[in-house]
Amino acid sequence: MNSQRTALRNTDMITADSSAIEIESTANRPSINQGGKYSTWFGPEDARLFGTVHVPVGGRARGSVVLCPPLGKEQVDSYRGLTLLAQKLCARGLLVLRFDYLGAGDSFGAQDEANIVGHWIGSIVTAVDFVRSCGPSDVALVGLRAGALLASTAASQCGPLTAAVLWDPVVRGRSYLHEQRALYSVSVTTDSDADPRVSIIGAVLHEGVAAEFAALDISKHAALACPVLVATRQERGDSKPVRSLVRNQNAEEHTLSDHDLFLEPSDFEVVLPSVDIAHLASWIDDRFDHARSAVTLQVVTEAEVGDGNLSVTETMESIGPDGLFGIRSSSPTCVPGGPTLVLYPTANEHRVGPVRMWVEISRELAAQGVSVLRFDRRGTGESGVVLDGEITKLYSDEGNVDALNAVRFAGSSPRNVMVSGMCSGSWYSSFAARELGVSSAVLLNTLDWTTRRLEFVKRSSMHNEKNGAISTALDRLHNFGVTVKNALQTSLPYPVWLWLGTRGLIQVPEISLSKLEAKSVRTTVLLSPTDTAWFVANRGPEGMDRLRKTRAAAKRGATDRRPTEVKSFVSGDHSLYGRDLRETVRTELLQAVSDAFGVKIDAHAPPVPVDWTSL
Repeated sequence: MNSQRTALRNTDMITADSSAIEIESTANRPSINQGGKYSTWFGPEDARLFGTVHVPVGGRARGSVVLCPPLGKEQVDSYRGLTLLAQKLCARGLLVLRFDYLGAGDSFGAQDEANIVGHWIGSIVTAVDFVRSCGPSDVALVGLRAGALLASTAASQCGPLTAAVLWDPVVRGRSYLHEQRALYSVSVTTDSDADPRVSIIGAVLHEGVAAEFAALDISKHAALACPVLVATRQERGDSKPVRSLVRNQNAEEHTLSDHDLFLEPSDFEVVLPSVDIAHLASWIDDRFDHARSAVTLQVVTEAEVGDGNLSVTETMESIGPDGLFGIRSSSPTCVPGGPTLVLYPTANEHRVGPVRMWVEISRELAAQGVSVLRFDRRGTGESGVVLDGEITKLYSDEGNVDALNAVRFAGSSPRNVMVSGMCSGSWYSSFAARELGVSSAVLLNTLDWTTRRLEFVKRSSMHNEKNGAISTALDRLHNFGVTVKNALQTSLPYPVWLWLGTRGLIQVPEISLSKLEAKSVRTTVLLSPTDTAWFVANRGPEGMDRLRKTRAAAKRGATDRRPTEVKSFVSGDHSLYGRDLRETVRTELLQAVSDAFGVKIDAHAPPVPVDWTSL
């Protein structure tokens, strides 16, 4: 095993009296007395949940806090915000658990299982039992959005609670699902009736989920036997359901700020509400006394997913010298050093992929003999500390390094590795492919085709940071460049267009794709309608014609240049929230894996395939 790619043993018991955590590599041995965070599987062996435990310095805690996340896209957008709250609570001497519900995130189970709401509620009970097994008996619950609805519902099964925080709470399940389905229909698409499952932005649920949600209404719950804080946005605080909730719980109140940018960001501009998070941490801190008890933590970093016929093993790993967090899916049918797929995260999103697709594909492929690594680059998911005011950079030098290290420590030679990602993840996977010469790449909904990035052409962050005169000048230069490009787009001779692209002044798909072909990377590009329009606007079809001529000449010269395939889908959205296109893309990706590695993959046909044309 490479010394930079270490995995903890299947089960390690950590206590305040332990001198070290037992690790396969003896290079680093962090003591529980140093505190820190530990990702682990917990719960029943056939229904493992993924969680991360934050342990106070000294290995002794005043109590425990369980953070119950939202659902769908809100869970992804709030991931680093919940981590920031966990860090602040841990600094105040509290043990904190962040976790994924059954059927969500990296936890076991399918997201479209029947009785999924009951499973989510049961996950909270399991999480509370787990933190109590760690030593501290006093437990508080924090639920964000739908997490508040679920936490309040689960509270009666959790034993005595020290406090509860209902953070921007969903009060009525029926109203929540109605709003989420309407938002999906308006902003994403309308699903075909051929598939009866229910879609919300960021999740696809069982067709019976409406009845499950309809049974939840926490405005009618009796008062919890603990202090309760209800934190709401100003525009929601006066609604009848919230007023009933506050009254019935005899709750304290806090008015939130900047939560639209936190939970409903435009594109990927997630802004952490640091002031509100600090207030919640302070309120929770005041509910606990100052006596501390020893923490005993069982860390399980390897777990088996399966039905007993063929289990898939999921192993948490530290990747490369910067310790990127990753999860490797493998099975007995996977050959060491054999076919491996590396899945890249997008923007601020962590390793689960669009609507959890990376998790599902990882387990599906591992069962069929292809090892899969999904990971968090620095500043996303579990990789790195969260800072107040953090803004995730889409493109950066450290992101480039992370992209390369994901392949370098994938466990196979580059020629036995396929890479794939969506949007900015597509760019990073393309970068790693052309730099390291991997076997193949599947690029999903690519927007950035540059190989040489100038700041005014492609700003490093989608958040428009205010950096004074320099930032203003770059913005003006960028806008001027766009205006000039649009004016010259159709009239400029293609060789001149290509020359401008080689200087990093405009985006030219041919430049990136030709570099991949030169490295003999089998490349498949899959584009939604909006991404197709961008590809065409940047004269991608002309570049494809030139590449075909180059391949023909190379074939005559006995040079191996693997052809690039670009598929344009007639419907669907850029972020792959739309179910029909996402299921079609899943099938295309599985087929690409089969073609690249010569492995027979059972790529199920999507329920409602989306038509495509070749560019």
